Parts: sequence; C-alpha cells; structure tokens
Amino acid sequence: MAAVLGFLLVGSVVAAVLNARRLEGSVPGKAPILGLAATPEGFLIGTANGVLSSADGREWRRVAGFEGESLVAGSGGTVAVLSGGRVAVASNLQDFTPVPGEVEQATALTVTPAGRIWVAGGADLLLAGDRSGLGAADVTRDDGPEEVLSLGVRGEAGTTVLAGGLSSGLWRFDGGWQRILGTPIRAVLIDPASDDRYFLGTSAGVLVAGRTAPEFTDLRLPVEALAESEGTYYAITADRLLYQSRDGLQWEARTAGE
Repeated sequence: MAAVLGFLLVGSVVAAVLNARRLEGSVPGKAPILGLAATPEGFLIGTANGVLSSADGREWRRVAGFEGESLVAGSGGTVAVLSGGRVAVASNLQDFTPVPGEVEQATALTVTPAGRIWVAGGADLLLAGDRSGLGAADVTRDDGPEEVLSLGVRGEAGTTVLAGGLSSGLWRFDGGWQRILGTPIRAVLIDPASDDRYFLGTSAGVLVAGRTAPEFTDLRLPVEALAESEGTYYAITADRLLYQSRDGLQWEARTAGE
C-alpha cells in the first residue's frame, strides 16, 4: 500500500507538467476529460465542454448536440452520452437517440456489453436501464460509497458493481457494499475477458487487480478514463493521449505517427 501511495504522489506532479503542454495526436482543448468510450468504429471522449469523437484515436472532432459537462461510456455495439441530465445512446458515434428519464447530479456512467446503462448520481446511488428508459437499480445505497466518479458492472442485473471515487476509494457490491481499496480512483474497468480482473485509473497510472493485490502496469501516467473494445484496452491520460494494450499490462500510445 505504501508503494501505491508513493506512486500517487509522483503521479500528481507528473499530471501538472503534462497539462502544461500539447502533444501531437492528443485530444484538443483543455477541458477536463470525464469519460471514454471505445467501439470497433472509433472512440468518444466526454469532457467538461462537450463530446469529441475519433475514428483512429489521433484526429478528433466535436460531436454536435452535447454542451457542457458530458459523461460517455461504451461497450460492444452501444455507446452512451450523459449530458444536461439526460442520456442518449447510439450504435455508432453520431446517430444518438434520447433515453426517457432525467438524471440529477450525475457523476458516473457505464454501459454493459449487452447495452444496459448504469448511472450514479442524485438521490439514488444507481440507476439502470436501456434504450426504453432508466429506473432505480436493485442496488441499495445503504452503507455504500458517498462519492462515485466511476462505475464498473458485471451482469445485466448488477451481480457485481465496482464504484470508485477520489475520496471514497474503491467499493464493491455483490449483495452488500464493501470498501476494498483506499486508493483514490478516477476510472474503473471490469475486464470482460476475465471472471475476476479489473483495471483502475489513478493519478499514478493503471492498476490491475482481482484475485491478487493491486499492481501497477507499465502505464505510469495519470489516467483519466478507461475503456475496452474487442479485446483491446484503452486509457486516456493527463497528456490527453489515447493509449492501448492487448493484455492490460503493456501499453503504447496511439501517436500521430503510428
């Protein structure tokens, strides 16, 4: 645990340096990054100033219709955007359809491989639904985390839920809530290829955990968001570059020259 905390302190310093410069191929702008969706067709980035899309992870363009703070998530053939208190979904990166229902004070969004949408925020810790609408999830808020910035869900009914936050750390729900890690968490990704492996985005890089104690991968930059598509894992870091990995352990940047 001491080693993890040491890396987090170093990561905070690195983040300040990286935010001061613009790298080739990085996501344009300075608005904080709030989410990442990866699909076979490309990528979505949610920011505090709207949504950007890219076919290759290098060249980015603004997606019309989303202003201000926007959360994004995607898995399989469904991507979702939560902006202005409402969720919209699409099977590609541009033709979005509104989902009935309004979400107050949303702080986290995820989508399961089957297209089920999960949202954290407002009076209810979790809401769940699909293209037909959102409703209260069968996950009690009692004794759970008070601050949630990222979600990971396994099973359409939420058999396992991971909820991460900067002040709350990492919590797990599988019939009841349990705090399993005190490390500040910015992003959570449950590995669809493993029964019990997940990735955590922190200010010092990507942690991999599950049956064993959390360990850092070779991506040691501050991580803002995580996603997965067709067996490849993706991360957006504080230098606003998209990184990818085939095994979740060794990462490389999708730079403009590749």
